[in-house]
Amino acid sequence: MNKRFVIIAALFCAAACHGAAPAPPVVLPAAPAPPPRSATPRSYAVLDSGSSRVTIFLATTRRGVQSDRPGDRFGPDDADSLQFAAVTVNVPPYSARGTGEITRQSSLSSAFSSAPNPAKEFFVASVIPADSNRFVQRIATDLANSRSRNLLVFVHGFNTSFEDAAVRAAQIAADLNFDGSVVLFSWPSAASVTSYVRDQQAARNAGFHLLRLLRGTLVAAQPDHIELLAHSMGSETVAKALSLAPAIDSFPRFDQVVFAAPDLDRRVFGREILPRLETRAARVTLYASNDDDALRASRAVNGVWRLGLGGDSLVVLKGMDTIDATRVRADALGHTLFGNQAFLADLSALLADGKSPAERRLLAVKRGDLVFFRFRGDPR
Repeated sequence: MNKRFVIIAALFCAAACHGAAPAPPVVLPAAPAPPPRSATPRSYAVLDSGSSRVTIFLATTRRGVQSDRPGDRFGPDDADSLQFAAVTVNVPPYSARGTGEITRQSSLSSAFSSAPNPAKEFFVASVIPADSNRFVQRIATDLANSRSRNLLVFVHGFNTSFEDAAVRAAQIAADLNFDGSVVLFSWPSAASVTSYVRDQQAARNAGFHLLRLLRGTLVAAQPDHIELLAHSMGSETVAKALSLAPAIDSFPRFDQVVFAAPDLDRRVFGREILPRLETRAARVTLYASNDDDALRASRAVNGVWRLGLGGDSLVVLKGMDTIDATRVRADALGHTLFGNQAFLADLSALLADGKSPAERRLLAVKRGDLVFFRFRGDPR
C-alpha cells in the first residue's frame, strides 16, 4: 500500500478519535445595501402656484453645437456616438397653461433675443454635459429622491428639434406627476416636415446606440423598473434596437413598453418585435387612432400600413394591449396625444400603477377571440 496514503489516513483517524477542533464558521459577504429612495413620492405640486425647473437626463446621438441658447446646444447632424447631459427645463405653472399644454416663446420674440418668460413659457434653461460614469451617478442620485425608483425612457418622433424633445419630456414628467427619473433619448431629427425619408433613416441608425444605453448605462443606475415610451418615428429606433440585440436575454426587463402613434410597419412589428418584447416586458401597450393624418401620409410614402393607424385595420395582437384613441382629441394632425388630459390620465395609471386596460376607464371591444379597448371620448 502506498506509504503516503497510510500516513494521511492515520492522521484523519487520529483527528476523528481524539476530537478535532471545529472548523471555523464560514463568513458570508454582507448583502449590498439597498439603493437609497425617498419615503414619499416625487411631487410637482409646486406647479399649482409657480414655475419649476425640471431636470431630465439626455442621451443623444445629435452632434453638439456652440450656442449661447441652451436649447440650441444639439443640432440635426448625426454624431454617431452617445453623448450625455443633465438638462433643466423651465415648466410654467398651471395658472398659465392647461394640463398637457405647451406654451412656448414666439419666434418673433426669440428673433429679437428677448428672454423667455418663466411664468408663462417652457424653455431649456441649462445643459450640463457629463461622461457616462457621471451620467449614471446623476441618475442614481436623482432616483434616490423618488419612492418608486422608476426610470422612464422617452424616444421622440419625426420633425423634432432637441429643444422640442426636451420640452416634451419635461412636460410629460410634470403632467404625469412621474415618480422617478426621465431619460430622453434624442436621435438627430432634422426638425423639418420635408425631411421624412432622411429622418426615418436617422431614427433607424440610432437604434444601435439606444441598445447600448438600455443594456449598459441605464442598468448601472439600479432603477427598480425601466419604462419605455416611444412616440411616432421613435418606434423605428426602438424596433432597430430590439432587432440588433445579440440575444433577447441580454436586454433588460421592462415594466411597461408603450408605443404612442407608432410610425412603424405593422408587419415588421408583429413578426419581429412583439415576440421579443413578450419575454422582456411586463406589458406592451399600443395607442392608435383612425384620425391620424400624419400616419396616413406616412402610409402613402411607405406603401404599407402603419402600426399606429386605427379604423378597420386596427392592430390587435395577442401579447399586446391595443388602445383605440380615435375619440381622443389630439393635435391638428391627430398625431400627438401628449396634450390631452384623458390620454395623460390613462398613461399615468399605466406607468405609475401598472393597471391593465380593464382596470382603467376604457371600453372593452371584442374582436374574434381577442379584446381591444377604446377611450370613452372627449366632449366634442
